[in-house]
Amino acid sequence: MVLEIFDVVLEPIFSVFHMAESSIDTAAPAGILLLGLLTGLRHSIEADHVAAVSTMVAGGGKKLRNAPVLGTLWGLGHTATLFAAGLLVLLLAVQIPEMVSGRLEFGVGIMLLFLAVTTFTGFNAGRFFRGLFNRHSHSHPHAHPEHGLVHTHEHGHEGEHHHGHKSIMVGMIHGMAGSGAIMLVVLSTIQSVPLGLAYIAIFGAGSIASMAGVSTLIGLPFAKVHNFARMTLALKYASAIVAFVIGAGMVYELGFVEQVFE
Repeated sequence: MVLEIFDVVLEPIFSVFHMAESSIDTAAPAGILLLGLLTGLRHSIEADHVAAVSTMVAGGGKKLRNAPVLGTLWGLGHTATLFAAGLLVLLLAVQIPEMVSGRLEFGVGIMLLFLAVTTFTGFNAGRFFRGLFNRHSHSHPHAHPEHGLVHTHEHGHEGEHHHGHKSIMVGMIHGMAGSGAIMLVVLSTIQSVPLGLAYIAIFGAGSIASMAGVSTLIGLPFAKVHNFARMTLALKYASAIVAFVIGAGMVYELGFVEQVFE
């Protein structure tokens, strides 16, 4: 139900993609590759993908240039997962069961709930575990010639830079769920391994380019209001609420309605 509401909102955009995709002649390799590009572009603007990236943009700093980087890293992680699965489909003729795809989508719902909670609370798992092992902390000597003293103290660098590991991992989790699984179905109809790999590559390029653009648009309001703490906080909480609602909807529909684990 929740995803259906977002699908209705995005229906005008999706209808344009559907019209373009249905008019492509896939008998020729060029048509197959063009279909991959359009599918990749459309794939990145699905509601759960946008919700996940919005939470990462919300915690990615105040500079607008961070937003497209996060989107690009999401796309790279997403493409890496599809590339690995695509090799199994092309080389070993492995078919991905629909049941597996549903369970992976359930995992995406759990991930969205986690992203929503961490965005609300500001909890950073990586920083937490680094703190347990005292990483990124070391001592610096400081001299005071006027007093003839030299002393050292512990010094950390937390918060001075942002890692893209989270974006890559989220993209990898998204890779096998939703229309990513549909891409693998199309891939199973391609007999040529080089053409299949090219299809994955161009699908990934479309996803990366589209998500970089989407994340930039998401980052614009954060960059505009970065001097206003309350508005920044409101945008951050709004992104968390959207991610929580979509994640909860996916968990309920897949776990209780469709019962993908039965």
